[in-house]
Amino acid sequence: MASIPYPRKYKLKIQVFNEQPDFGPGVATILSLVKETHSLRQACASINMSYSKGWKIIGRAEQDLGFSLLEGTIGGSQGGGSHLTPEAEEMLERYNAFMAEAQSSVDALFHKYFS
Repeated sequence: MASIPYPRKYKLKIQVFNEQPDFGPGVATILSLVKETHSLRQACASINMSYSKGWKIIGRAEQDLGFSLLEGTIGGSQGGGSHLTPEAEEMLERYNAFMAEAQSSVDALFHKYFS
């Protein structure tokens, strides 16, 4: 077999879905940031994404999954905000655990075939 310069890195992107590939690293990042900031607007701003695009991404994922990911409260003296639904909390937790395990397995395979 010829000796070739093997790649040193790889990128793994996994999306989970029913019909359309709408829940992946982007949605997981947005949800994680909303969980941290309690604001979809702040979450989107922190990744240089428009608020409207963030809503579209969340909306597509909700439509495919069949449940709401975010709940919001209207402003006022206390200010408004967003938080994850219990289903979103569970989905995010499962997705992150799945990704960590998949990453570990793929790391081993990458090492096996490209080291």
